[in-house]
Amino acid sequence: MGTMRYIIFIVMVTSALLLAGCRLSASTPPPVTETPDSAMSTLEAELAIIATQTAVAGGGAETAPTQPPETGPTSSSPTEAVPTTSPESTEPTSPPPPPSPTPAPVSTATPGVPQTYQLQKGEFPFCIARRFNVNQTELLNLNGLGSGSVLPVGYSLKIPQTGNTFHGQRSLINHPASYTVVGGDTIYTIACKYGSADPNAIIEANNLESPYTLSAGQVLHIP
Repeated sequence: MGTMRYIIFIVMVTSALLLAGCRLSASTPPPVTETPDSAMSTLEAELAIIATQTAVAGGGAETAPTQPPETGPTSSSPTEAVPTTSPESTEPTSPPPPPSPTPAPVSTATPGVPQTYQLQKGEFPFCIARRFNVNQTELLNLNGLGSGSVLPVGYSLKIPQTGNTFHGQRSLINHPASYTVVGGDTIYTIACKYGSADPNAIIEANNLESPYTLSAGQVLHIP
């Protein structure tokens, strides 16, 4: 009885070993010699499986690694300043010089006999009567004046138009001549000294400019 049990045990062990060997040979494929291309494909497939399993294990969806954008070396060229002036602009010019004062026109001798005349400094009625060769009595009467009347500068003196000439010597000093200015002289007092000389003619003959200021010792030509 004991021998029978021993034989059954050996048969069962042997059957188990044979069954295990059949299963092993059936499940294990024969070794395959891999070429370089197949080895690379296998490696890439395994890496993809590993990446997928890792992503799934982490609870996230499979995402391809994002490559950073390629940035090449940037070179910024300096921006040239654009001129704001238009092509028509020209170089700045200096301001024009102030206009020079225009000299007063040189007066000429009084033509004919004026209707009125305004007295200047140093002039008196008899001086005007000699200058315009009018009768001195008529001049005084026309203006209601006496022989000793003193009139202010700017007084408007009426001049007689009768044609009657001055009674007496018109020229107190002969001229043309030269005259040396003394202190206090004006063009008008000098003309009165000569009697018949016209102040405007003296101004023109000596190229004088307004206000006709004279200096002591200055020599004037009396026409």
